[in-house]
Amino acid sequence: MTTETVYDILKAFDRMPDNPDNGRIRQLSEQAHKEGVLDLLVFVCPKFNTAALLSSTPEEYMPTDANDPNDLFFQRIPMLQKVLAKAGSLDLKVKLSVLLGDNDAEVYIFPFVRGFCINLLEFDRRRKLYLESFQRRAASLFAEAAQVRSLSMCEVIPNKQKQPVIKEDEFRDELAFFSWLFGEKGPYKGKLQFDEATLREMVRLKFALYGAQGTFLETIGGVLLQTEGPGVWLQRTQMLRCTGAKAVPAIYPWIRKDEKH
Repeated sequence: MTTETVYDILKAFDRMPDNPDNGRIRQLSEQAHKEGVLDLLVFVCPKFNTAALLSSTPEEYMPTDANDPNDLFFQRIPMLQKVLAKAGSLDLKVKLSVLLGDNDAEVYIFPFVRGFCINLLEFDRRRKLYLESFQRRAASLFAEAAQVRSLSMCEVIPNKQKQPVIKEDEFRDELAFFSWLFGEKGPYKGKLQFDEATLREMVRLKFALYGAQGTFLETIGGVLLQTEGPGVWLQRTQMLRCTGAKAVPAIYPWIRKDEKH
């Protein structure tokens, strides 16, 4: 095993031509070669029950079972197993950190829903059940290689002292995404209505949250396996760096079927 073979394995799964993080990926490959350990990170978004927000039991927005075969993570499993197997073939110890993005709604949706009342103790109870369920799922898939963490329980929230720096085009694109998210064709089916000023504040808070996530990634280290598709590959990674964190280098193994290459 050499630095080059570690680098080649990572790049074999990277589907972004001319990835701007290539230099940092090579540096991390050298570190992994010296230490015999390769740290990989991947974000997972729970499959929330969006309809629950306007029901009498909004706590059920947070699922408790992490074994839904229709969630986005299910589609990621084969590639993750290939990456782990390939790295393991070099006698590298691979550590996979699975990061549950389970507090987005609390940061930039819940505060803006009119008349919203939720039992936070019950919501947290459900969140813990989901974490435990995902830990069992990850253990069955990846054995000891995986560690599952809840970003909420790790207290990854926006730092009011670090305001996000957002490029105009990035803000515009994210605002368009929010318009779809809460529109008739989005997962909330147009049942949550927000004016443009509110949507703009939501976007700012989302960037601030992602910036906090980037700071958290730096404490773990490794290579991020970015789960987004080609349309927003770099934008999502740059969001992790919008409050000053260099975050970690990213590779892009996945292209969603409904996206153009």
